[in-house]
Amino acid sequence: MALVSFDIFEYIHDSRQAHGLRAQDYTRYRRFCAHHLRTVRKAAKLPQGSTAGFSKLNVTSENASSTLHVEVQLLQAERAWAYAMDLRELHSRTEEPRQRQHVVQRLKAAVKAAHTLAAIAPGFCDARTALAAAAYWLQMQSQLRFELQQWEAALDSAALARVITDRLAQAGSSHFALAHAMLEALDPIVRLAAYQMRVSGAQHATPAAIAVQWYDSNMKGAEDRVSATIPEYADISAALDKLSAPTGESVAFANELHWRGGTVSFASQELAAQVDRAQGLLKAASGDNSDSLDEMVAAYRKVGKIARRCHAESAVAAQKSQTAALDALLSAYAAVQLYSVCVLSAIDVTQLFNEAQSIAHTCGATTNSADALLGWLAGPCAGSPLSDDKNAPRQPGLAQVVVCYDKIRQRLTALQRSVTEMEAKLLPAVRREIRTQQIADEAVAAEAYYTCLRNYYSALLHASPACAQYVDSLALLDIVVTENVPHATALTAQLAKRDLPPSEATDTEPWLRNLAPSPDKIAQASEAAETALPVVRGLCVGASENTKAWVHSPASRLNLVANTLGKSASVPQRVPHLVDFTADFAVVPIKPLFYDLAAPAIDFDMSTINAQADKQGTSKLGSIIGSLWGSR
Repeated sequence: MALVSFDIFEYIHDSRQAHGLRAQDYTRYRRFCAHHLRTVRKAAKLPQGSTAGFSKLNVTSENASSTLHVEVQLLQAERAWAYAMDLRELHSRTEEPRQRQHVVQRLKAAVKAAHTLAAIAPGFCDARTALAAAAYWLQMQSQLRFELQQWEAALDSAALARVITDRLAQAGSSHFALAHAMLEALDPIVRLAAYQMRVSGAQHATPAAIAVQWYDSNMKGAEDRVSATIPEYADISAALDKLSAPTGESVAFANELHWRGGTVSFASQELAAQVDRAQGLLKAASGDNSDSLDEMVAAYRKVGKIARRCHAESAVAAQKSQTAALDALLSAYAAVQLYSVCVLSAIDVTQLFNEAQSIAHTCGATTNSADALLGWLAGPCAGSPLSDDKNAPRQPGLAQVVVCYDKIRQRLTALQRSVTEMEAKLLPAVRREIRTQQIADEAVAAEAYYTCLRNYYSALLHASPACAQYVDSLALLDIVVTENVPHATALTAQLAKRDLPPSEATDTEPWLRNLAPSPDKIAQASEAAETALPVVRGLCVGASENTKAWVHSPASRLNLVANTLGKSASVPQRVPHLVDFTADFAVVPIKPLFYDLAAPAIDFDMSTINAQADKQGTSKLGSIIGSLWGSR
């Protein structure tokens, strides 16, 4: 027989919120439990009443085999508990002793039904359902012991219930946050019981911390004492050890993501399965197979979508209950979102880089040889454009290369913004694990490297015979040699000085390696620019007289003039201009208060104003207006 899996916490939470407890209406909830219990008993073939009379039919270990039997016991316990809470409100107003006794009797009935479920659940339910049933029984028992003023037993039950719930969360329960919300009802019990037991530090600690402290110091290793109030303590401890080993102070979950030398643990089984699938596609992806690339991109987008949904659900639960497990889970889901964004950005950068290199190779603009570059640029006659038939396929190709590198820079800028946004959602421990600051620094260094390549190919585009913008090309090459390359080299050197542990192999195979440019790649870009610089300078011999001095002395160049490349009919309009404004300008509204403050400092020419007023006053219309409302 297959083991039954039933989410007890979700079932109880939904039932309470949908049938009265949102408005603290215990009477309505008790009536729902009684009505629904009859329906479930009929479905489970356990009716207790008929035309012949009443026959009591209980759920036992022999007849329990489905989720309906779990529902029967839960509804019995919830019905008795709701009646007890209703009576407690009435007792708080009347303070009659008999009503308090009735409260205790109803709580005993709820504990009895919950204990029956906890006892028979290991026989036909899976491990998680059995432990959830035990946690539910302990919640009920802690309320009963508190009502009887048995402080030690109440604290034992509440502490063990919280430990079980935390362990279920670490094992990957999808709705464990609902259980933490239900545990909030035990917080007053934990505080008052800890005060009565004189627990050290309880006055300044949270109920969750008090429960964990009590469990570690007073329940572990004291099986004989605890078994007097919790007979199944040994079995529950054994089930907890089988479920997952304790992790000390850190909060760990069953599912893990290994990234950048660190480990991020989370609870969602669905997200874990999707991450494994996406990582498998990443390892098996080939640059020549577009179908596999599309499937890989779709897989990582789904990872980000699931992580965002899980983060939103956990954030809603965190508003109800603030616990260390919820904080760790929120940070973990944010880290998985960042992982998805980084991989997708790396894939986009790699595809654009490969496309740019392929186009440049087709155009023949990848050589570092001065003679070959001169022959490519000058054509049959130095400084004169080639024919349209020869140059037509070359010119748009280089323009597309520049566009590809501009797209790469945009992707890296967006990645830096995403890292900044996600870093605010991460716990400090998670930031250290995955080294988020290094991610941002690597993106900045990569952007500087691709800026070198962008300006280099833009210089070749300006120096092509169809454009013949040799002065602008020389200025761009000078920027690459004197500014872009030193900047990229300095950023890469700063990353190398940190002596950080190496990342995982999956971070560099096969798509993510282009996010971290090596010094060799920067040196190659510098060599290409230095090779092209004297070639383009030689083409500037026929330039105008006012630019000859600057051509022979590039260090004294002035600011770049407006780019005229876009005016060429053979060049696409998408080619970027030489001057790129990276800053975003915001509209600043004008405030009238500034005019009021500045008015006393303004000097007016009163003689001119008075003369103009006199002219207006001597007119016929001015005389009429003045007679009615007075002169100036």
